[in-house]
Amino acid sequence: MRTSPRPPVIPGRTAPSPDPFRSSQAPARSGPSTSALPHRTLPVRRRALAILSTVLLCATACAGPQPGPSMTPAPEPTGPVPGVARNAPLHAVDPGLVAAARDLPETYPGSATRDGDPTARVTLGRASPGDEDYRHGSVGLSLESTDLADPRLGEDNDDLVSILQSLHEPTLRFGGNSTDRRFFFTPTDEPIPTDWPLAKGEKITKVTPADLERVAALARRTGTSVILSANLARYDPDRAADLAAHARAAFGDRLVGLMIGNEPNGFHRGSDDPLSVKGPEWNRTVYARQLTAYARAVHREVPHLRIVAPGAYSEPWWEAAAEAPDTAPMALALHQYPLSECGTRWPEQRPTVANAVSPGTRERVDSLVSSARSVADEHRVPLWITETSLSSCSGGNQITETLAAAVYQADYSMRVQALAAERVTAHSSLGPCHGGPPMSPLCSDGTVGSPGERFGLRANGLALALIASIPQGTMTPARTGSEDLTAFAVSHPDGSTSLVLSDFRDPATAGPRTTTVRTPAAVQRVTQSQLRGGSWRATAPVSEAANPHGASGSPSAQGTGTSTPGDAASYPADPRVALSVENALRPADRGAVSVDGYGLPITPPADRPEVAGVRPGATSFAVSLPAGTTTVLTIETKHATARPSAPASPSGDGTPAPKATPGVPRATTRSGGQ
Repeated sequence: MRTSPRPPVIPGRTAPSPDPFRSSQAPARSGPSTSALPHRTLPVRRRALAILSTVLLCATACAGPQPGPSMTPAPEPTGPVPGVARNAPLHAVDPGLVAAARDLPETYPGSATRDGDPTARVTLGRASPGDEDYRHGSVGLSLESTDLADPRLGEDNDDLVSILQSLHEPTLRFGGNSTDRRFFFTPTDEPIPTDWPLAKGEKITKVTPADLERVAALARRTGTSVILSANLARYDPDRAADLAAHARAAFGDRLVGLMIGNEPNGFHRGSDDPLSVKGPEWNRTVYARQLTAYARAVHREVPHLRIVAPGAYSEPWWEAAAEAPDTAPMALALHQYPLSECGTRWPEQRPTVANAVSPGTRERVDSLVSSARSVADEHRVPLWITETSLSSCSGGNQITETLAAAVYQADYSMRVQALAAERVTAHSSLGPCHGGPPMSPLCSDGTVGSPGERFGLRANGLALALIASIPQGTMTPARTGSEDLTAFAVSHPDGSTSLVLSDFRDPATAGPRTTTVRTPAAVQRVTQSQLRGGSWRATAPVSEAANPHGASGSPSAQGTGTSTPGDAASYPADPRVALSVENALRPADRGAVSVDGYGLPITPPADRPEVAGVRPGATSFAVSLPAGTTTVLTIETKHATARPSAPASPSGDGTPAPKATPGVPRATTRSGGQ
């Protein structure tokens, strides 16, 4: 038994225009509203911004003689948003103020229906007992265990704080292939082992309690829940107990689970496979015995910490983990990569655009997740999807970084929650935009050998942020009559409903479609936000966002590019911050993947433009949906204002708590993804 000191456990702790916001049919508001809904006034934040601007101007012009410089220091210059410092990171600013500075139109451009367009129908049902919960914290990111040692992963990295806050109390899971091959946790000054088998170019990464404390500070600041992983391949239950004890001391109740190994079904892949970490004697019986030994050791140090296992895509291994003795409390962990045929077998699972948007892919997602849910239900444990992406094939292919992957990700995030997955974390990397894993939702500036500290979101990262902006509620029935249109609805305690519609038609060849939505209650107002791009292979300009800009071409407060006092064009950008207010006001290039023509932050539901032509009091409305989009409609029935602003409230048992009223390229360890 190891005798290293352990910290005390501290409890509680025709193709439409790719950019509708540039359409001449719906110009940005410059005077009184021309909305089809004259009853609506400017959102509160927009009026507040206008009032604040007037007050600041009056204070400057009318204050009379000013004290000398020795008496009063000069005020700090502000940026394009009045009262907000220049180059302020997004996490420091109310996203509603950014939305007001973008001056979005009152009515969503292109939402008005047109005669002669094809049609579709969506029918919403009422919430009923037994419907699945939709929780903040359900959507999140997965990183490698070795990323815990990355000094960029801390509360002083403004971009990472902004990204995690944009996901609204996310789950951050540390695991991946590095867990059982290159991850070495030690609470003492032990040397790194020298006898572990490593592939060419690999090295072992030491993680210490100081690393855990640094990441815990980031988690506290962003309301993030955390799942860690213990190395199972190098069998050492006591070391796993050390990790659990130090993690509980660092994260408190934000530590919601400890995974035991990563994808144990891939530990033995043959003697000539560099990913093999076990010999031919490895099987499910041996795995279950070792899982029990780890759970017992962990629970001696941290009672009731949820054990998360197996992190696999194979049903027999789910059963082995669920039936292992003395693992309670436990979460059944599923991994899913539906398009991971990187060779020539199984054509329907190759990473192609056609497969990414195919109904067959969505059917296979449903089948695998439903099977995992059945095992979880049988053993009365929650289902967590602790690692997922559209594909695990290394390198770039026709779906990496694309709109096709983003619309899939948005649909998947809603789909699996409707199937009772309580948490879902998209596998990610802290690697650079150029040379890092291209399926990662986020990436940094710099190079593989010298990654930088600025971060941005790729297209699938914007999809995650859009879905995460949906307030908490209850998944309710939503039906469509088209296999290329999916619908998922969330009803909220204030009477509003969020409806997520993903249109899987080709945006390069198909025109808008008039979609009629029938609702169980009278509608008062509908607002809209939309993920879109010019083609299935369009990308988000993340590499530009993650690399420093000069002052030239920076946007003004209204996004017009006109230089005014306080305009970003009159001062240099902060080279440390990619996700600044100034960059948030820079519209996306025509045809690039964006949400409402921009990147982060996602506009809050109450500040979004309205759908044109909605008749208050009616029980249906029609909206024009472009092909190749994910659209979030906020349907208000009682003048409700739904916004995802509930504070973090992680639960100690590892289940997201409902509120009363919120890098190195990964190796491929799977064949066919399922």
